[in-house]
Amino acid sequence: MDKIYWGADAGLAAYHRSRFEEFLTAGPEAFEKACRDENGRLKHIVSAEHFSLDLLKTIRDTTNAARRISKMDPDFLKGLLRHKSVLNYFPQPSTRTFLSFSRAESKLGIQREEVRDLKTSSTAKGESDLDALRTQSSFYEGMVVRHPSDLYGHFTVWAMQNSRRPLHIFNAGSGTKEHPTQAILDHYTMEESLGTLDGKTIAFYGDCLRSRVIHSGARLLALHKDVTIYFVAPDSLQIDTETEEYITRRGVTVRKINTGIGELPAFVDVNYMTRLQDEYGAGSQSEKYPADLVFTKDHLRMMSETSILMHPMPKREEIEPCLDYIDDKRIMLWRAQRNGMWTRAGTMAYVFGVDEQIRDKYASLETRITKMMKQRK
Repeated sequence: MDKIYWGADAGLAAYHRSRFEEFLTAGPEAFEKACRDENGRLKHIVSAEHFSLDLLKTIRDTTNAARRISKMDPDFLKGLLRHKSVLNYFPQPSTRTFLSFSRAESKLGIQREEVRDLKTSSTAKGESDLDALRTQSSFYEGMVVRHPSDLYGHFTVWAMQNSRRPLHIFNAGSGTKEHPTQAILDHYTMEESLGTLDGKTIAFYGDCLRSRVIHSGARLLALHKDVTIYFVAPDSLQIDTETEEYITRRGVTVRKINTGIGELPAFVDVNYMTRLQDEYGAGSQSEKYPADLVFTKDHLRMMSETSILMHPMPKREEIEPCLDYIDDKRIMLWRAQRNGMWTRAGTMAYVFGVDEQIRDKYASLETRITKMMKQRK
């Protein structure tokens, strides 16, 4: 909570902070309820714990339909949400997530603006995060937010409860805890590559403790049956108790390894690398990445033909550089980037309520193409 700015006046800050703390004490069920509309549909994408397999299928089907429509009738997509506007609010640095959201919004015709440097915002004048959010809700219908606070997803939902013009929130990463849209794109990439994720084995390597990508991704994997997850990290960076208990309660078999990658790539379905999240430690790039967690060409050779290698990016020393020059369908680092743009388009289409139109349009185009091909024969 210390990374949320409550304003310059200590008394006013304490008052607003206490109101937010009341919201937090209501618990996870009340929080999820606040993220849904009267029909139970998610209006905010802030936590992977709110997802279901049905929702992920809806987003996947919408994503695939949008990708194909973009090649046949891109003007249809761009006409869907041209009356909507979104603010991409990124107080924390980002390249891939910011650009993929921006391009996703463009694909759907959404008007978009950005705030990336708080030195040019009213924060420099002492405006609180709460007042900033309520101001922004006067101008936009949606907001994509990346913030260093673990609780910023909760904070934005709470702020919208107190706004007469609430907007849709898309959590693009909050501290070390949540990155739900990265989890969606990773789940999509795994399913498109492997088919069903039931019975699969996934290994997360690197900074399991502070990686919001791992925390959100593991929660989505817990929706599947008979999943085994290896967390491969030194003891100081092993998976947190909260995430471990959450996925274990849902039937995931957890294995923790502190002795490096070893022979794991030979029998896991997904090798998922992460960098050290040292911005949450003593300082940027101040920690040393363990040498036994570097994924090498030899590890790639161990992998089965159906397994994949992933990384949420940016990567540093976690993957041997020669792999950048190997053309191998199992290396999903770059394909996942494009998947990120399209899954975010699918997610935004769902939240803004045009996902069914996209799927229906593609079904219509597919029927027309099939009919034309039959006529040619």
